[in-house]
Formats: sequence, structure tokens, C-alpha cells
Amino acid sequence: MHIAFFSDQHPATLGGLQVSLGLQREYLERAGHTVTVCAPVARRVPSARYGRDDDVLLPAAPAGEYSFAVAGAAADRAADRGFGARPPVDVVHVQADFWGAWTGYRFARRHRLPVVHTMHTNVEVGLPAVMPFPRAVLRIMYAAHRHHLRCGPVHDVAGYVRTFAEAADAVVVPSSHFADRLAGYGVTRRPHVVPTGVDDDRVSALLAEPLAARGRPLVVWPGRVSREKRLGEFLEAFARSGTDADLAVYGGGSDLGHCRALAHRLGIGGRVRFAGSVSHDAVLAAMRQADLVAQSSLGYETQGLTVYEAVALGTPVLLRDPAIARDVPDAWCRVVADESVGALATAIGTAVAAPRPVGDPPGEFVQSRLTERLVAVYREVAAGHGGPRSDDGSGVHRAA
Repeated sequence: MHIAFFSDQHPATLGGLQVSLGLQREYLERAGHTVTVCAPVARRVPSARYGRDDDVLLPAAPAGEYSFAVAGAAADRAADRGFGARPPVDVVHVQADFWGAWTGYRFARRHRLPVVHTMHTNVEVGLPAVMPFPRAVLRIMYAAHRHHLRCGPVHDVAGYVRTFAEAADAVVVPSSHFADRLAGYGVTRRPHVVPTGVDDDRVSALLAEPLAARGRPLVVWPGRVSREKRLGEFLEAFARSGTDADLAVYGGGSDLGHCRALAHRLGIGGRVRFAGSVSHDAVLAAMRQADLVAQSSLGYETQGLTVYEAVALGTPVLLRDPAIARDVPDAWCRVVADESVGALATAIGTAVAAPRPVGDPPGEFVQSRLTERLVAVYREVAAGHGGPRSDDGSGVHRAA
């Protein structure tokens, strides 16, 4: 099969969604399938491994570290030109929530292709956390949504998400708790739960390496350093806990300067190392060597990507959000008692002192297993999609 991924961001930029796209593509290709990503052009591509020279890149404007591509006729023409040079498309897999999603649905509608939609983002919480004037932005989004999906009026996030779910042939979500959120929005179809995977080869290589000897335990905090990730509260709890351990923060973002200064004000600057934005492989290696991996956000994440990676590497995790813990084996997971910084401080001390779990790390998050589940979804929607299709030689299937 030839699967067309549509993304809000270039696959070789930094981010959990981009890692997800890259790994899915690699393992689908290993299984004999073809994957082409359609995404905005990007000024910087720090994760070059996840890009391809023949990806279909759309004109875009820079938006901070990323890009913004307007959905519409110009994007449609660019997409059709790009895919016209590629093998015929069998399934459109929308892995986006905004402009990439609209472009993907428009492409599928023009060429009468089935759509699988993976919903990665908690729009209700995520968009206000990263966008100025979120109410105005949402109003613009709702109007664009109605135009591009040819649906009725959209007045809220529930309607926005529900319309996507109704337009897709199948919906995929990365966690069981996010599936429940969709149900709360009125989505009646139960989505397929397929978490973001972990690279089998990288996990095997890192598990074969011995753990380094250290004088003190090491806690690793990986992720984007922005306010919704609540690193500042984690630093406060780490200081309050009095734990004799070191903390390494892997990631960059808008709150990095504030958190650096906070660590020094709290008197823990000598025990906290800020690694900044580094490669995904470097973060995996750090998590493998850690005694504990921490996630400090609350009610924001749609899944626990770094959590899945950590436990696959044999490192226990500390979670502040009990919803994330639902998909993680109990033996590898410590959950904070409540949302307070005091409870987080207590949990840090307890988790650092706890022995590492015995036995083999969980294997359910390796990408090879999850790819098999995705392919089953593709085959199901391709077989059930109505309407004859034929290849007119342009590289995309067109209505007969």
C-alpha cells in the first residue's frame, strides 16, 4: 500500500508527533509499504532521519520554531503536483489537527480516498497553552473548519473534534484516556487505541549497554520546556523533597530561561543540568541510564510518549497525571498522590529511593507490534471504502 501522511509540521522538526510519524514510516517501509508525508516546508530540520527528499512539502510561513501552511487551493495544487510524481495513493492518514488535517481531508475528497485520522492533540488544553489570543484563534479555526470540511456550524472544541471523527473512515488515538475524552465530546464511534511506538532497534541496542555507575541517583525530565509542561513546579518539588539526587532536563522551549533562573533561586542549580534541545537518540540514551524518568504535566498530554520510551528501556517513571498511568504497567509506574507540589515532592523522594523493577521491560510499546495494528486499520478502511477508483497515471487514485 501507499499511505499518504498529512501533518501540521515537517517530519524532521522536533516534537513527539514528528517522532511518531518518523517511526511509523520506517516500520511501514520495513513491512513493504510506501509512505509519503505531506507537510509544511521548514527552515530547520534537526531530525533529518525522519525526512525524505521526495516528501510533498507545502508553501508555509514560519511560526516560531515551526511553520504554518494555509489550507486551500494553493496547497491543493502543491499536494497534487507532489503526489503526481509518486505511486498511487491507497489511504490518506491524517496525523494533524489543524491546517495539515484540512489539507488531508481536501485531498482525500478530491481523489475519493479513505481517511484514517490519528488525533494527537488535546485541542481544548493544548491550543490555549501555545497560542496568543486563543479565543480569537479558535473562532478563526471553527470558520475554517466549516469551510474545508463542508460541515455545519462549529461552536466549540467538542464540535470541532466530532466533525473530524464523523468525516474519517477510522479514528486512531494514542491512549485510552484520550479515547474517553473523545467520547465526552460526543464521538460515538470507539476509536482504535494505537500508542506512539518506540524504535525496536534502538531499544535493543540501549538495553544491551551496561548501566553506568554513579555516586547519586539520576532523574531525567524530558520534554518541551513550556509552561503547560510544569517543569517549574517540578523544580520546586525537587528542591522541597531534599532528595540527594541529580536532575537532567532534556528539551528546549519558551520557559527554559525562567526554569534555569528558578533552579538557581531554589538552591539546586548545582544539581540540575539543562541539556537543551538535543537529538531524540540522545534523549533515549539518557533515559536508559536514568534511575527515574519524570513527567510533570497535568491534564495536557494525550499520551505518555516519553513514558512509553522509558519503560521500554527498563527505567521506571514518575507520573503526576493518573490518566497517563492507565496505559503503563503498574510495576514500572509511580503516580503522585494528588496535584499539589507537596505531594510531588513526597513522590520524588519515594520514587528515587525505590529499587528498580526486576524482570524484562514491557514490550507492548515497540513500533513493530504497533505497525501491525495500523496496517490492519488501513486494510479495513481500504476494503470498506465505497466508490470505484482508478489510476489515471497522475500518481493519485481518481474517481472512475
